[in-house]
Amino acid sequence: MSLFLESPESVSILDSSEEKMRGFKKDKEKMKEIKDKVSIKPPAISIFSLGAGINSEAFLRLVIFNLRKGLSIGAVLIIFFTAPVSKAQDMHFTQFFSSPLYLNPAFAGANVCSRISTAYRNQWPGISMTYKSYLFSADHYLQRFNLGIGLLFGNDVAGTGELKTTTISPMFAYEVKVNRKFAMRFGLQPGVGVKSINFNALIFGDQIARGGNVATLETPTQTKTYFDIGAGALFYTKVFWGGLSVYHLTRPDVALMGNGDGLLPIKYSAHGGAKIVLNPKMRNLYEQRSFSPAFNYRGQKEFDQLDIGLYFTQYIINLGLWYRGIPLFKAYKPGYSNNDAVALIFGIKTDRLNIGYSYDITISKLNSLTQGAHEVTLSYQLCKFKKKKKSRLVIPCPKF
Repeated sequence: MSLFLESPESVSILDSSEEKMRGFKKDKEKMKEIKDKVSIKPPAISIFSLGAGINSEAFLRLVIFNLRKGLSIGAVLIIFFTAPVSKAQDMHFTQFFSSPLYLNPAFAGANVCSRISTAYRNQWPGISMTYKSYLFSADHYLQRFNLGIGLLFGNDVAGTGELKTTTISPMFAYEVKVNRKFAMRFGLQPGVGVKSINFNALIFGDQIARGGNVATLETPTQTKTYFDIGAGALFYTKVFWGGLSVYHLTRPDVALMGNGDGLLPIKYSAHGGAKIVLNPKMRNLYEQRSFSPAFNYRGQKEFDQLDIGLYFTQYIINLGLWYRGIPLFKAYKPGYSNNDAVALIFGIKTDRLNIGYSYDITISKLNSLTQGAHEVTLSYQLCKFKKKKKSRLVIPCPKF
């Protein structure tokens, strides 16, 4: 199963082929039935970030031709999902609180202890070769300088063409304690990104037009390296916290074909929450019961989404319920409501080790095809708890 791209030359060849377009009207009705069953969702990354343009009629013709050639419905749907997006979108995580350095660089060093964290996400396992995302991060607080430092490594793989995005980002965050009850943090994240693809696993339009078993006439670049910058700020008390972050301030060109056709859109995020202890008189922290409502609104180009939910914590157990979408205020296109998923989260938190698992239940029209998404997170704290430290105001967000 392969993903298919078109060049302007291959589109003109397809347009001139009467034999391949015979029965177009009948197949167009078939594609309409498929489209009626599919809700457009912005993918974490788009194959068309390569910079190759495509128009809707030519795209429809190419998909119909592939259906005639016996291409599996799964492959057709993957192409269909990515077609409306002309620029790459960033990967996302349901447990964003377990990947704080990816959410906001101001989180670097925000924990009491030094910390290492990992995250893995398998999105849409029901469709072969869709999206798999990996994160690794480490951060530490330099108390003498009120400075947090961190390092983030991310890798995202999409499609049969193995479209990969790798990021390596150091980050720095300065902490300002305004008073005993209120503090702020400001973070900066310079970094390097590498985008690559395995073109040998793809089939282009000019190959189809010439029989399929020939080399493409395209001359793509298989690897692209770029510089990027992100920034963020956090404001918090003992009960409430909130933050803002922006990424891709340099608008790097990530296209593997063309020049200047793949400018990465700026990503922005607003997030926050609270921790409400239900039995505050209980001195034993493990016996305290609390719930933590939180939200994360993020956008990139014309796409945006809202994650909103809450967690309940008692002993070492954390349970969470989340909803993702903006159904009442925005749709991706007329007739398609902005509903994505409901997520169930289970976590275990000890003094040093935190583990989380979440499952996204797709509630859009893709629910019978995608099989949701699985996500696993793990973090470990490195400090000595018996060592007396200077008192700090800690952000009251979930840490599993």
